[in-house]
Amino acid sequence: MYRLGLDVGGTKINAGIIRYENGEAEVLALRTLAVKSVGNVYEDIKAAVLDICTEKGIAYSDIVSCGVGIPGTVSRDGRRILKAPNIAILSADFADRLSDVLGISVTMVQDSRAAAWGEYLCGGGKGADTLVCITLGTGIGTGIVIDGKIYNGGLGAAGELGHLPVVKDGHPCGCGKRGCLEKYCAGGGLDIAAREILGEGKTAKELFIAAKEGNAEAKNAIDRAAVLLGNAIVSAINLMSPNAVLFSGGMSKQRDFLDTVIDYAREHCYSSGELPKMEAAELGELAPLVGAALCNL
Repeated sequence: MYRLGLDVGGTKINAGIIRYENGEAEVLALRTLAVKSVGNVYEDIKAAVLDICTEKGIAYSDIVSCGVGIPGTVSRDGRRILKAPNIAILSADFADRLSDVLGISVTMVQDSRAAAWGEYLCGGGKGADTLVCITLGTGIGTGIVIDGKIYNGGLGAAGELGHLPVVKDGHPCGCGKRGCLEKYCAGGGLDIAAREILGEGKTAKELFIAAKEGNAEAKNAIDRAAVLLGNAIVSAINLMSPNAVLFSGGMSKQRDFLDTVIDYAREHCYSSGELPKMEAAELGELAPLVGAALCNL
């Protein structure tokens, strides 16, 4: 029995077929699709899945479900996208249209919640009563698992750490507000800082390089981002007292930055004598894909 997992990002879609047994998930093969247009995306996904099946000798009919990690808010039944401010290709009926093309049941879940669920089932969050998994990518998302269940909140929008207001009248955000945390601490926010400091066309990657090479403005921007993100994590720890706080997403690969954030959070959070485990997610960038594939367990 196999499950299909999709992780939808700002510039790409990762697709993988998952085999899950005895608390261990195996990604049998992974394909990365460039995000082009809404019209082609469904057929592109099916073509990628068929390619994986051919490569691995898997019967397409043995894929029992498809889970999709979405960088936005989805309905409680996982069928409709309610808000996805950073992804242009997603339509409200994405799940229905994809299900029609694949011929497989499709359920959507917010990607940060998918990452948390994947880590809870078969990653660094195993055994945690309360797990917080923070996805650092183009934006910032937070998935929470409490007592073996993904926590959605009473209004369905729990975990929007990236949309905490941190700068009055700051950069406009895709959510419609201004000054949100992710516009200063996530990849997209640091892209803005890179353009402001280094010039048009520069990116967060180049900002980190410039900081390491001694550019004071670049270093100040990154240091500020670490403090803002650290304060948000401290708030989450103080509010929920989790066993573990894990970090997934592309930005979690910036280990100097991540270590600075973790050290800050450890120093400033409230402690009853024990601090939560804070580290990079064991499943890494695959966490949202694995969790999405297993969201119906």
